[in-house]
Amino acid sequence: MLKDTFIGLGLPETAYRVYLCLVENGASSARKVATDLGIPRPSVYDNLKLLIQKGIVSEREDGNKKVFQIEDPKNLTQLIELKIESLKEQKQEISKIIPELAKHLIAVEPKIKFYAGKEGVRQVLRDLLWYEDLKTYAMWPISEMVEILGAEYIKDFTRRKVSNKLWSYVIWPQDKLIDFKAYPFLGVGWKYLRDIRLAPKGMSWNMSYWLYADKVAFISSRQESFGMVIHSRDFAELILAQFKEIWKVSEPVKRLKNIPKPF
Repeated sequence: MLKDTFIGLGLPETAYRVYLCLVENGASSARKVATDLGIPRPSVYDNLKLLIQKGIVSEREDGNKKVFQIEDPKNLTQLIELKIESLKEQKQEISKIIPELAKHLIAVEPKIKFYAGKEGVRQVLRDLLWYEDLKTYAMWPISEMVEILGAEYIKDFTRRKVSNKLWSYVIWPQDKLIDFKAYPFLGVGWKYLRDIRLAPKGMSWNMSYWLYADKVAFISSRQESFGMVIHSRDFAELILAQFKEIWKVSEPVKRLKNIPKPF
């Protein structure tokens, strides 16, 4: 964990090793650190300089030699907080230019992306999480999707979907339902930004799709285990037209008031 933190702060692995050496041995000279780690002294000095600049290591005189020691570990927390603030600022700046970038992306992006295997299936849904403040639509055989994606993944996906203000209007087949008590994160209403309807009896399917923006993400059954994303406005409009007709004849899981209309 500490190693990952150092890398996240832009520090090299050697800096982490130098820091850990000081943690384990206390105040030490650069020569001792170099000997303990088996790395050249110039490299030790370079990394000590980086650690001092970050405020997590300090230098002092001990007799006629310089020794180095770690600073208050709480300084690491402050560095992480500064990094988070910096990333937030970068996100805001990037958000401003995304619309312009998207204009160029439409012209060069492949129209179909294919993903194989369980991890590939999860990757399909991660694409949705790049978007914010959208209405999305899904034909979702929920018990099948729980088996494929895993309950913990769906729980985390729901949390992130809500954070991104993505409303989902979902149709489930009646022969593939789940127990809401066992999966409370699959609830409906404002808390989950989700409205669910049950398709007419006798209507069933194993493959799923999720429609968002000008994209349709497909997830296969457990047997085939693949996913793909089709980026096409015309195709998305066709799928939405079909979804609207099925939505009309499907029954709400719960009557909800004061929620955004799906269309």
